[in-house]
Amino acid sequence: MRAEPGAGGRPGGAGGVGAGGVDDLVCGRCGHGYRARVLDRHLWCEDCVAAGRREAGRVGWMCGAGMAAGLAAWIYFVQRPSAMLLGGWIGAVLATFWLGGRAGRELAYGVLRFRHRPR
Repeated sequence: MRAEPGAGGRPGGAGGVGAGGVDDLVCGRCGHGYRARVLDRHLWCEDCVAAGRREAGRVGWMCGAGMAAGLAAWIYFVQRPSAMLLGGWIGAVLATFWLGGRAGRELAYGVLRFRHRPR
Protein backbone atom coordinates (compact mmCIF):
# COMPACT_ATOMS: atom_id res chain seq x y z
CA MET A 1 0.00 0.00 0.00
CA ARG A 2 1.62 3.20 -1.14
CA ALA A 3 0.53 6.56 0.18
CA GLU A 4 0.51 9.53 -2.10
CA PRO A 5 3.49 11.71 -1.22
CA GLY A 6 2.46 15.17 -0.20
CA ALA A 7 -1.26 14.53 -0.60
CA GLY A 8 -2.04 15.45 2.98
CA GLY A 9 -5.39 13.70 2.79
CA ARG A 10 -7.05 16.77 1.29
CA PRO A 11 -8.43 17.27 -2.20
CA GLY A 12 -5.82 18.59 -4.59
CA GLY A 13 -2.99 17.61 -2.24
CA ALA A 14 -2.96 21.03 -0.62
CA GLY A 15 -2.70 22.20 2.95
CA GLY A 16 -2.08 20.60 6.27
CA VAL A 17 1.00 18.94 7.55
CA GLY A 18 1.15 16.51 4.61
CA ALA A 19 1.94 19.09 1.94
CA GLY A 20 5.66 19.32 2.48
CA GLY A 21 5.36 19.74 6.23
CA VAL A 22 6.93 18.01 9.16
CA ASP A 23 4.96 14.79 8.61
CA ASP A 24 6.54 14.01 5.23
CA LEU A 25 9.47 11.58 5.48
CA VAL A 26 11.55 9.65 2.98
CA CYS A 27 11.80 5.86 3.00
CA GLY A 28 15.31 4.85 4.01
CA ARG A 29 15.53 2.17 1.32
CA CYS A 30 13.64 3.30 -1.79
CA GLY A 31 13.78 7.06 -1.24
CA HIS A 32 10.08 7.77 -1.90
CA GLY A 33 8.28 10.30 0.27
CA TYR A 34 5.58 9.07 2.68
CA ARG A 35 3.54 10.26 5.60
CA ALA A 36 5.24 9.51 8.92
CA ARG A 37 2.56 7.05 10.01
CA VAL A 38 3.12 4.90 6.90
CA LEU A 39 6.79 4.23 7.70
CA ASP A 40 7.99 1.88 10.42
CA ARG A 41 10.43 2.77 13.18
CA HIS A 42 13.43 2.31 10.86
CA LEU A 43 11.77 4.58 8.28
CA TRP A 44 11.03 1.84 5.75
CA CYS A 45 7.76 1.67 3.79
CA GLU A 46 5.67 -1.52 3.71
CA ASP A 47 6.87 -2.49 0.23
CA CYS A 48 10.52 -2.19 1.23
CA VAL A 49 9.93 -4.24 4.38
CA ALA A 50 8.36 -7.00 2.28
CA ALA A 51 11.18 -6.84 -0.29
CA GLY A 52 13.77 -6.93 2.48
CA ARG A 53 12.11 -9.98 4.04
CA ARG A 54 12.10 -11.78 0.66
CA GLU A 55 15.77 -10.98 0.04
CA ALA A 56 16.74 -12.04 3.56
CA GLY A 57 14.72 -15.24 3.11
CA ARG A 58 16.72 -16.22 0.04
CA VAL A 59 20.00 -15.53 1.81
CA GLY A 60 18.84 -17.39 4.90
CA TRP A 61 17.85 -20.54 3.05
CA MET A 62 21.17 -20.54 1.21
CA CYS A 63 22.92 -20.23 4.58
CA GLY A 64 20.88 -23.13 5.96
CA ALA A 65 21.63 -25.25 2.89
CA GLY A 66 25.35 -24.57 3.28
CA MET A 67 25.29 -25.49 6.95
CA ALA A 68 23.31 -28.67 6.23
CA ALA A 69 25.69 -29.65 3.41
CA GLY A 70 28.66 -29.12 5.71
CA LEU A 71 27.08 -31.25 8.43
CA ALA A 72 26.13 -33.96 5.93
CA ALA A 73 29.71 -34.05 4.60
CA TRP A 74 31.08 -34.28 8.14
CA ILE A 75 28.66 -37.07 9.00
CA TYR A 76 29.41 -39.02 5.82
CA PHE A 77 33.20 -38.65 5.71
CA VAL A 78 34.14 -38.42 9.40
CA GLN A 79 31.45 -40.26 11.33
CA ARG A 80 30.71 -42.93 8.70
CA PRO A 81 27.14 -43.62 9.85
CA SER A 82 25.70 -47.10 10.04
CA ALA A 83 22.37 -48.02 8.47
CA MET A 84 20.79 -48.33 11.92
CA LEU A 85 21.21 -44.64 12.74
CA LEU A 86 20.62 -43.26 9.25
CA GLY A 87 17.20 -41.79 10.15
CA GLY A 88 18.69 -39.90 13.08
CA TRP A 89 21.47 -38.46 10.96
CA ILE A 90 18.99 -37.38 8.28
CA GLY A 91 16.87 -35.74 10.98
CA ALA A 92 19.93 -33.88 12.27
CA VAL A 93 20.75 -32.61 8.77
CA LEU A 94 17.14 -31.48 8.17
CA ALA A 95 17.03 -29.74 11.55
CA THR A 96 20.29 -27.98 10.71
CA PHE A 97 18.84 -26.86 7.39
CA TRP A 98 15.69 -25.50 9.04
CA LEU A 99 17.33 -23.80 12.02
CA GLY A 100 20.27 -22.51 9.99
CA GLY A 101 17.88 -21.06 7.42
CA ARG A 102 15.84 -19.29 10.09
CA ALA A 103 18.89 -17.92 11.87
CA GLY A 104 20.48 -16.86 8.57
CA ARG A 105 17.29 -15.10 7.50
CA GLU A 106 17.03 -13.08 10.69
CA LEU A 107 20.71 -12.20 10.58
CA ALA A 108 20.50 -11.14 6.93
CA TYR A 109 17.38 -9.06 7.61
CA GLY A 110 19.10 -7.36 10.54
CA VAL A 111 22.09 -6.50 8.38
CA LEU A 112 19.80 -5.10 5.66
CA ARG A 113 17.96 -2.97 8.18
CA PHE A 114 21.19 -1.77 9.76
CA ARG A 115 22.66 -0.69 6.46
CA HIS A 116 19.51 1.16 5.22
CA ARG A 117 20.60 0.40 1.71
CA PRO A 118 18.76 2.74 -0.68
CA ARG A 119 17.71 1.36 -4.05
